Amino acid sequence: MKALVWQGERRFSVEGLPDPKAGPGEVVVRVEAAAVCTSDFHMSEFGATPPLVLGHEVAGKISEVGPGVESRRLGERVALDPVMRCGVCRCCRQGIGHLCLNFRHLGWGGVAGGWAEYVVIDAVNAHAVAPSVSPVAACLAEPAAVCYESFQRAGLTPGDCVLILGDGPFGFLHAQVARARGADKIIVAGHHDKRLARIASRTQAIACNTHHRNLKEVLAAEGSADGVDIVVEATGSGASPNVGLAALRPRGTLVIFSYIWKPEPMEMGLIHMRELNVLGACRSLNAYRPCLDLLAQGALNLETLVDVKAPLDGCQDLMDALAQRREEVFKAVFLP
Repeated sequence: MKALVWQGERRFSVEGLPDPKAGPGEVVVRVEAAAVCTSDFHMSEFGATPPLVLGHEVAGKISEVGPGVESRRLGERVALDPVMRCGVCRCCRQGIGHLCLNFRHLGWGGVAGGWAEYVVIDAVNAHAVAPSVSPVAACLAEPAAVCYESFQRAGLTPGDCVLILGDGPFGFLHAQVARARGADKIIVAGHHDKRLARIASRTQAIACNTHHRNLKEVLAAEGSADGVDIVVEATGSGASPNVGLAALRPRGTLVIFSYIWKPEPMEMGLIHMRELNVLGACRSLNAYRPCLDLLAQGALNLETLVDVKAPLDGCQDLMDALAQRREEVFKAVFLP
């Protein structure tokens, strides 16, 4: 099969590799769409070692089933949850298998990902996709599901007011999911007018470019002078959590969604005096089915994030677009 192989830093090569085979409880998926995630550019920091096939936002059709998997699944259109669980560790036994202590992850830790013509995965991680959902939309079920997890963790209820810090792909996705889950008011804060305008037009969110507008004044003007119910940190900036804490109402919730590489001390006094909740959200738990249902119902429009599509051998053009057209490109997708 043809595969795009990471060689370290931002170097990739298209290579011919053996087709994967399905072992017990596994399926082989013929990849129809595989997106690029920002975390794909931090594989070295996360401990991955080249050469490796990256890609964990994947959709396709099951082309082979291994022992123990029903043959009726052949040809099934699926979206892949990249986090494969051991089923026996403490986390798995406690029902939080997405945090499995012995997890295997597509495109990480020596496990080949989906930037290839075929990929192998545990059958339970391949979720059926409705006929109306395109492969490009289906491959974005993974990032949508991890955003859904943010609001599961925060306990979002219809009518809540949500502030999303970040106007990147995950800011866009969080705004879509918050709207689909019934948030009454959504404010998205960021630094890029074009991105903010697109997010606002798709989600009816209130956009705030914090380079030009004071966030506190925007919140007050929107009737949230006493704070919002939920803040999602989706920038990775060390200063962002404290911005979020200051925007919360008493007993509000800050969700740390992005990995913060250079954290700053948090305002513990605010957490104490307002009895604020600070939660982490990593990966997703029981979120694929709700997200795929929302996709099938039209409540999520994930293709609206996709600005660049390319075959595997169009890697350089795709990567250049991500690097050079940051304000215009939310997501890029390989079509193997």
